[in-house]
Amino acid sequence: MQKLVYLSNSRDYTEQGNINENKYFTYINGLLEQGWKVADMTHDVLAAATDLDQKSHKETYVSFVLLEKNDEDE
Repeated sequence: MQKLVYLSNSRDYTEQGNINENKYFTYINGLLEQGWKVADMTHDVLAAATDLDQKSHKETYVSFVLLEKNDEDE
Protein backbone atom coordinates (compact mmCIF):
# COMPACT_ATOMS: atom_id res chain seq x y z
CA MET A 1 0.00 0.00 0.00
CA GLN A 2 1.22 3.53 -0.71
CA LYS A 3 0.24 6.89 0.73
CA LEU A 4 1.20 10.39 -0.47
CA VAL A 5 1.72 12.92 2.31
CA TYR A 6 2.26 16.68 2.00
CA LEU A 7 4.56 18.42 4.46
CA SER A 8 4.85 22.15 4.98
CA ASN A 9 6.50 24.28 7.58
CA SER A 10 6.87 28.04 7.53
CA ARG A 11 8.97 29.65 10.22
CA ASP A 12 10.99 32.71 10.98
CA TYR A 13 14.72 32.07 11.35
CA THR A 14 14.54 33.67 14.82
CA GLU A 15 11.56 31.53 15.92
CA GLN A 16 12.08 29.43 19.01
CA GLY A 17 10.56 26.03 19.65
CA ASN A 18 10.70 22.50 18.37
CA ILE A 19 10.17 22.26 14.60
CA ASN A 20 8.91 18.68 15.02
CA GLU A 21 5.78 19.97 16.80
CA ASN A 22 4.48 21.21 13.43
CA LYS A 23 1.14 19.51 12.59
CA TYR A 24 2.48 17.98 9.37
CA PHE A 25 5.63 16.62 11.01
CA THR A 26 3.65 15.25 13.96
CA TYR A 27 1.33 13.43 11.53
CA ILE A 28 4.11 11.87 9.44
CA ASN A 29 6.11 10.93 12.54
CA GLY A 30 3.02 9.05 13.76
CA LEU A 31 2.79 7.17 10.45
CA LEU A 32 6.48 6.25 10.64
CA GLU A 33 5.91 4.89 14.15
CA GLN A 34 3.07 2.73 12.73
CA GLY A 35 5.49 1.04 10.34
CA TRP A 36 5.21 3.20 7.22
CA LYS A 37 8.51 3.70 5.37
CA VAL A 38 9.61 6.58 3.12
CA ALA A 39 9.75 5.36 -0.50
CA ASP A 40 10.41 8.72 -2.17
CA MET A 41 10.53 12.38 -1.27
CA THR A 42 10.59 15.64 -3.22
CA HIS A 43 11.30 18.87 -1.39
CA ASP A 44 12.19 22.53 -1.68
CA VAL A 45 12.83 25.45 0.62
CA LEU A 46 11.24 28.72 -0.44
CA ALA A 47 12.48 32.02 0.95
CA ALA A 48 9.76 34.58 1.67
CA ALA A 49 10.77 38.23 1.98
CA THR A 50 8.52 40.45 4.06
CA ASP A 51 9.80 43.59 2.33
CA LEU A 52 11.59 43.82 -1.01
CA ASP A 53 14.20 46.15 0.52
CA GLN A 54 15.02 43.72 3.34
CA LYS A 55 16.76 40.38 3.28
CA SER A 56 14.49 37.39 3.63
CA HIS A 57 14.17 36.14 7.19
CA LYS A 58 11.48 33.50 6.68
CA GLU A 59 11.49 30.17 4.94
CA THR A 60 8.84 27.67 3.94
CA TYR A 61 9.78 24.02 3.63
CA VAL A 62 7.48 22.03 1.35
CA SER A 63 7.64 18.36 0.45
CA PHE A 64 5.66 15.50 -0.98
CA VAL A 65 6.51 12.19 0.67
CA LEU A 66 5.53 8.82 -0.73
CA LEU A 67 5.13 6.29 2.08
CA GLU A 68 4.87 2.53 1.71
CA LYS A 69 3.63 -0.20 3.99
CA ASN A 70 3.22 -3.91 3.30
CA ASP A 71 -0.41 -5.00 3.24
CA GLU A 72 0.68 -7.87 5.52
CA ASP A 73 1.48 -5.31 8.25
CA GLU A 74 -2.17 -4.25 8.52
